[in-house]
Amino acid sequence: MPTTHATRKACRITKVTAYVVGMRWRNCVFAHVHTDDGISGVGEGSLEYQPQAVAAAIDQLAARYVIGQSAFSIERLFHDMLRNEFMRGPIINSAIAAIEMAMWDIVGKALDRPVYDLLGGRVHERLPAYANAWYGAARTPAEMEAAARAVAQKGYRALKFDPFGDAGRDPAPREIREAVALVEAVRRGVGPDVDMLIDAHGRFSPGAAVDIARRLEPVELYWFEEPCDADNHGALAAVGRAMKTRLATGERCTSRFLLQSLLATNEVDVLQPDLIHVGGIMEGKKIAAIADAAYVPVSFHNPFGPVATAAAVQLDACTTNFVMQESFCEYDVEYRFDLVEHAPRPVDGHYDISDRPGLGVGEFLPDAARAHPFEPDAFLPLFKREWATRF
Repeated sequence: MPTTHATRKACRITKVTAYVVGMRWRNCVFAHVHTDDGISGVGEGSLEYQPQAVAAAIDQLAARYVIGQSAFSIERLFHDMLRNEFMRGPIINSAIAAIEMAMWDIVGKALDRPVYDLLGGRVHERLPAYANAWYGAARTPAEMEAAARAVAQKGYRALKFDPFGDAGRDPAPREIREAVALVEAVRRGVGPDVDMLIDAHGRFSPGAAVDIARRLEPVELYWFEEPCDADNHGALAAVGRAMKTRLATGERCTSRFLLQSLLATNEVDVLQPDLIHVGGIMEGKKIAAIADAAYVPVSFHNPFGPVATAAAVQLDACTTNFVMQESFCEYDVEYRFDLVEHAPRPVDGHYDISDRPGLGVGEFLPDAARAHPFEPDAFLPLFKREWATRF
């Protein structure tokens, strides 16, 4: 029987509950959204490292804008929340993203379609991933080489790591030599056919960044990520012009407007928006299109939980300029896979694309979330020695 106006689901939102889940080195934030049609959805708003602020913002946004609205009103509610909150930024954006992802999940379930079908349809059959957080226990070049070899054997296209310890803006010569030795060890471990990605977490001055990039040229990095903070587009562009390695950046830019300005330098080679920090899936789709207009590939930043990963996979599937997906899954707490019915997990270094409705995760499981409450010490001190041991 064809659907009529009388039988269409309105999916008006009746309840939004925020959950903060402690996950060793960060807390993840989820929004569980219920509707009057009995369909529920889940979104994620994890943020480094202010989860309780995001959870409070989810509660406030739900009360101000969301309760009583149709889950189909994604564009309007995103616009209203972003505009009316006025002093927007990572906390507000991340709270919006948690609600927005849950709305997409509900809409997909109501229509019995995966989200990628609602955004134009899939253009990829399988998604190559790159591994992160694999190197927490490794200290010496020999340990890094062995750990990298083990990761490469899992089939990942690439490995990402930060070899710089507690280095600051202008590292001492010894610190640079030690970092270069670690990178060389990883290349020995993975061989010539696995890409290597270096993340500097914005720590260097332009001069130091260029010097280090040139020292690393013999190991043939695929990209050098955030050699400087992205706040100063001119300084970052100067680094891009002076090095041969691809420049990757964008995870800390919280809107399409900031990312467009970054692309305007014509020095960004891989754009890395974070779907949570920009406000959700629709905004990520728009940013990917802006990057595509500049012939720049996108690789969505994602160090968070299973729902953020599922959202990224859905968007990757229908994004023509997608290159590879960041993955922490195999090097995270095992209970990340207990929070939803169908948590994404890489297979042979790739993500399969779920064709289940919505985000493809099934139902959110509140009891599993409550079993792992907020951890006040779940924090990654990126500028202290041996911070990676938290992985």
